[in-house]
Amino acid sequence: MRSAVAALFIAAMVPLPGVVEPVRRAMDPTAWVIPPEFVGFLPVRDTIYTLAESFLELDLSRQRLILHRRTGEQRSFKVSSGAPWVRDGMETPTGLYTIQTKATQAISRQFDSTVMLWWMGFSGNIGFHALEGWGYYRHLGERASSHGCVRLSREDAQELYRLLPRGTPVLVYKEPPARVLAFLEPELLRPGEFWILSPGGAEQAWQLNWRLELLYAGRAYQARRLRPVLDGRTILRPGGYPVGEASRIPPQHPPLLFAVSELRTVAAVTLAVQRASVPEEAEPSR
Repeated sequence: MRSAVAALFIAAMVPLPGVVEPVRRAMDPTAWVIPPEFVGFLPVRDTIYTLAESFLELDLSRQRLILHRRTGEQRSFKVSSGAPWVRDGMETPTGLYTIQTKATQAISRQFDSTVMLWWMGFSGNIGFHALEGWGYYRHLGERASSHGCVRLSREDAQELYRLLPRGTPVLVYKEPPARVLAFLEPELLRPGEFWILSPGGAEQAWQLNWRLELLYAGRAYQARRLRPVLDGRTILRPGGYPVGEASRIPPQHPPLLFAVSELRTVAAVTLAVQRASVPEEAEPSR
């Protein structure tokens, strides 16, 4: 019971970004409805919402690409990413991107006119693709082996190419990230609560970096005013944005100032939980 009270107490006082929707008023304007999703999303992350039908999550440590669909479907694909030990190679850069370019066949002028099948670029000359031949298949899902791009089997690359449009969000990380992606229902997109990301710009870069710094400082609640959204059509500029490191996120501080009504609400919620946890006395037998 104490843990339940503690969770409700925290949820009532700290509506954090990337964790829950804003606390909603109930029919009674003095009451607050605490979203039950709060407990399921600890620890705190900075969430970028999307209106797209799909998004991609690339885990470099596992050499896996995860396809997330709005329907709830998830699929895993074996990949082989960039390897710095390969001659003229580099590690696939981490970050938040979108699919920028697509071509059923592209030619790499940098690497001996290599044919890249089902090309989907997400950061300039870095992208997903397949190759001719079978030799590279043995590395898929096992280890990094490319010059920087993300290799897929021809079957998987073709399937993803046909499914994903330009503008599809891509999250690339090596360690658990401080920034995550989540779907947003279009009807919840309300003015004053969400912020549609543009292709880029210094101000947007500063704002997104500031959100991570607040998270690292334990003050994520200060960034809850506007929630960033990728609309599924916007093409982010090459370079993307940092995804941060979850290991740097400390316990978050609650706001220091509260309205009297909010404090009354916390007390009322706590009392309600306490009452609900006390079993009713059995009626004496006659």
